[in-house]
Amino acid sequence: MLLNLIATMLQRIQSIFLALIAVAMLAFLFVNIWQKSSADGSETVILNAANMVYSKNGVAVQENQTFVLAAISVVILILASVSLFSFTIRLRQLQFGLAISVLIAALLGGIVYYSFMGEKLIAETQKGSFGPGLLIPAFALILNSLANRFIRKDEEEVRSADRMR
Repeated sequence: MLLNLIATMLQRIQSIFLALIAVAMLAFLFVNIWQKSSADGSETVILNAANMVYSKNGVAVQENQTFVLAAISVVILILASVSLFSFTIRLRQLQFGLAISVLIAALLGGIVYYSFMGEKLIAETQKGSFGPGLLIPAFALILNSLANRFIRKDEEEVRSADRMR
């Protein structure tokens, strides 16, 4: 019974997209989002999902908690997982997809906010550089829009089949 349920779920492309969103948000928790170093390398600022650390000569001087980014990422991961397993209720999946899109936009906004805060810590003319932590939410947003597109397409097919009966 369980194997039939999983096989039915995996036959739909949007299930793969939703699973990839969950994996991407899990990976987001463990990668650097942004970093900046002074010209001589004595000062560094590193932003990840849990904190932003300002170091001087290898010693952490200031640490700002950025658990909001981690919390949003975990909520997105949970919503994508719940949406993945509620494949029989397409309208609910679309609602989860909308919530995921809003949360990913909030996550990207939080990343930009914390990177601007980090820019102020080191007064250098050079800018910081974004790492894979910025690309992961952007990738998840694209995957979410693709999943929503295919969910809507399935819903339209079901409705048109109901009309023909």
